[in-house]
Amino acid sequence: MSYMAIALLVVVTIIFGKIATKLGFSEVVGQLLSGIILGSSVLNVVQSTSLIHLLSEIGIFILMLNSGMASDVKEMRKYIKASTLIAIMGVVVPAVSFPIVFMLMGYPLKVAIFAGVVFSATSISITLAVLAEQKKLATPMGAIILSAAVLDDVIALIAVTLFSVLIGGGGTLGLGSLLPLVAFAAGILLRKLSFSDQLARGLSGLGNWLFYPIFFGAIGLGVAIQNLNDKILPVMLFSMLAIMTKFFGSLFGARLSGLNKTVAQAIGAGMISRGEMALVITQIGITSHLIGDAVSAEFIVVIMVSTIIAPIVMKPLFHRVN
Repeated sequence: MSYMAIALLVVVTIIFGKIATKLGFSEVVGQLLSGIILGSSVLNVVQSTSLIHLLSEIGIFILMLNSGMASDVKEMRKYIKASTLIAIMGVVVPAVSFPIVFMLMGYPLKVAIFAGVVFSATSISITLAVLAEQKKLATPMGAIILSAAVLDDVIALIAVTLFSVLIGGGGTLGLGSLLPLVAFAAGILLRKLSFSDQLARGLSGLGNWLFYPIFFGAIGLGVAIQNLNDKILPVMLFSMLAIMTKFFGSLFGARLSGLNKTVAQAIGAGMISRGEMALVITQIGITSHLIGDAVSAEFIVVIMVSTIIAPIVMKPLFHRVN
């Protein structure tokens, strides 16, 4: 029965992802929705099992390995000043704002700090797709955004690893906490190998058609919509906070680095989406017992909202940059 459930999860998740793309949304959004629909929130036909959890861990590993292999360290060095300032401000503003707002709303300190870590991350894939669509991937703006996003994610991964060791999970470091950081570092090292392009293509195919759908679908399985009945207003507030803190934090960093207002606004928009990286960190929080089901459901909905809104904001602002 477990294998049938996994097959159903993979097929439905892939279909929903493709439908979301056709409708102009991120594929990740469709994949998350499929898990929510198949899980206890709606149909309750697929339950999370130890095998699904294991396959999700493999999905995280491949996703982060490919992210590391896609990170061009030499290209990043060209714009190190701008990308570093953007990354730092893009992390600091949400990392400070979210804990303050969460604590004011009565959340425990541990959850509040973890929210700051989750929403410090940036999705590379969503921004990459919009940059490629507008043929701005090879421009200085494109290189700066991607470099800053990579730095954001490295900072967020280190932060969540340290957080889970020092504060969460009883002071123990589980595989789920260390895996993304190790995989990302391994990907950067593997990029130097002569066959890295072929390896990346092979892993991408394996990930796209099996492990990524299981990972994102499994996160959706863990969302209990019924737990959000009295959380609509907080989720709306957190969604606005997620968008505004990353946009203005990154914009401020871009302006500090000397970039003009038009480019700075475009870069701010390019850093909004949380996507897969914030989901990876949320999953670490779940497996490390840093957050419970109710809080994780709130995080996932906010991540989905930012992932949907980001391309809508990005496209016109990217178009204004020559």
